[in-house]
Amino acid sequence: MHLAVQTLPFDEPLESTVEFLADLGVESIDWRCEPDDYLDDPEKQEILLETVAERDVTISMLGATGYNPLHPVDERADEADERLRKTIRLADQLGVDVVSSFSGLPGATPDDRSPNWIATPVPPGRQHEYYEYQWEDVAIPYWEELGEYADGYGIDVAIEIHVNTLVNSPATMRTLRRETHERIGGYLDPGHLWLQEIDPVESVRYLAEDDAIFHVEASDVRRNDSNLAVKGTWDMTPLDDALDRSWSFCPVGYGHGEETWRDIISTLDLVGYDGPVSIQQLNTPEDLHGGIEKGAAFLDQIII
Repeated sequence: MHLAVQTLPFDEPLESTVEFLADLGVESIDWRCEPDDYLDDPEKQEILLETVAERDVTISMLGATGYNPLHPVDERADEADERLRKTIRLADQLGVDVVSSFSGLPGATPDDRSPNWIATPVPPGRQHEYYEYQWEDVAIPYWEELGEYADGYGIDVAIEIHVNTLVNSPATMRTLRRETHERIGGYLDPGHLWLQEIDPVESVRYLAEDDAIFHVEASDVRRNDSNLAVKGTWDMTPLDDALDRSWSFCPVGYGHGEETWRDIISTLDLVGYDGPVSIQQLNTPEDLHGGIEKGAAFLDQIII
């Protein structure tokens, strides 16, 4: 395993970001770009790769998360699908093995215009019918074909297990992998598990049974038990109002301590994971550079 960082939050030239991260001992980056800026352009690609190589850093994953390839509005789905396929092609051209994506989220019926996250079977209604439509008619056919497309380029697609998407738990991740293609696997982030009361250590063991861990990210969550007691997990208080929320994202190590993170890293090692552990610092009130520095120092002592 090695220390990595997701570069999405950085609003500065890539050269500056890579220089900052290299000084922290970061060995690779998860990088998201507009694929059209680099696709089929060997000159730009060479400059990009030289930029990171000069600081002994590599690109471990290209990001295509944040988009919904299963959106019930065809134009929205097609836009996300095109971006994902271009990112897969770009990864092949750059020599990167993994591309990230959200699973997406369909509507509940073919006539819907908005995605529908079906999270509970109560109160009784047509939830199971809608849920079956989302999986059997939309998600499985799409990801089966997309897996075949990615396989043609030798690229693995890491699906981020994320709330408000169809794949929001290790169980649904394994379902998608088993029902579609071996190129479709999991992008595991403890932060998005803790906020759902899902155990990251058990999740590592569970996903490893299907060789379904393609990428590991490190974000952390701080609980506010006073608010949690009356608001519950699904709290719509704005993310920047951490004082009044039930939980909030925070720098790695500030929500869960060293023993908890050691358990996660040790379990990853036991199941044979040997990829990046990539710090993600999004939607936190802390300074980006300061939070990354603290998270890197914290994980550097733990990563095996």
